Amino acid sequence: MRIRLFLVVVFIGLVALFAGPLGAHTEVWQRAPEMGQVVGGTVDHVDISFWAPVERPQMAIIDPDGRAVPIGPVVLEPGGRIVSVEFPPLTVEGQYVVSHSEFDPVDGDLQTTQFGFTFDADSRNEVGSLVVRNDGPNWVLLGIIVGVVLVLAGFFWPGRSSTSSKKS
Repeated sequence: MRIRLFLVVVFIGLVALFAGPLGAHTEVWQRAPEMGQVVGGTVDHVDISFWAPVERPQMAIIDPDGRAVPIGPVVLEPGGRIVSVEFPPLTVEGQYVVSHSEFDPVDGDLQTTQFGFTFDADSRNEVGSLVVRNDGPNWVLLGIIVGVVLVLAGFFWPGRSSTSSKKS
């Protein structure tokens, strides 16, 4: 009797341990903008981060008038955990709906989800970013380079003498 009870408990434990991951989909960890967030400023991208890697992502964004927002290519960042898309800055205020689908290689399913956010030009909430975007030149690096060039130019400037000669 005790052995049977032990085997049942072990069986239930194994089922509980492995059933969750086998039946679960990769879940969203973070979004930019977040679900339900009211954002202002320049809204020109959507980023979605997942707990586990995904494959073959697709995304569409619908504006408040029911029209598709023209988006750039859907980018899957190295490591497969972040999906990103860029588009021209939003100008129409209202509720936007983001639909996205991605293939979950763990369970072999294509999962489709959607969420919404609101664009309000007067909002002080700005959209964060989950990826590094090229926002122009790196001014710190450029400043260091210019500083080094100026120091070297001053050091090697023609006519600069390292020894002073006095004529008496």
